[in-house]
Amino acid sequence: MHRIAAFALALCTLAATACDKNKKEPSDPKLTLQNVTGQYVGTFDFTPAPSDINPNPQPETGLDIAFEITEGGAVHFPEFPAAALVKALLGDGAEGLIPLLGTITYDATIGTPPADAERFTAPLTTPQLRIDLSGVMVVLISIEAPEQLVCTKSGEVTFTLKTTKCQLGEGESAGEPFDLVNTLKFTARKE
Repeated sequence: MHRIAAFALALCTLAATACDKNKKEPSDPKLTLQNVTGQYVGTFDFTPAPSDINPNPQPETGLDIAFEITEGGAVHFPEFPAAALVKALLGDGAEGLIPLLGTITYDATIGTPPADAERFTAPLTTPQLRIDLSGVMVVLISIEAPEQLVCTKSGEVTFTLKTTKCQLGEGESAGEPFDLVNTLKFTARKE
């Protein structure tokens, strides 16, 4: 009788072990837009290129920035760092115009990310930035995103925006667009 009980116990143990091996380990959940939605704070580095208007622009690093990744799929800047762009464009001549900036908001649309458990990566669609200097002048700046937005499981997000063209004025009074190359590299953490 003991042998039968021992044999039955051994069979149960083997069956349980085999079942355990067939069970799949839970996979790492994929990072999605829902996971990365929220408020971010961090810094950005600003690297301007010389232009005809300002042949000697100064780079800046570690500038404070705050933005939101929205449920609607955008990187929303409640206050875009337009002052850095105006300084790079006009150099010393920008001092009188900076107070006219007010608050400039900006949204870059997040594209469809590939599925990845470790990172959320997606292209950004970047509309033209419109800066209205309190009715004195309108500045239109074309922006592109040369690299994809990357969010990690640890809550860090990085992306780069690059200005390419600038136009003073809009409509019939607009000047010809000219090159304005500036790179803004953002690194931030979810609050």
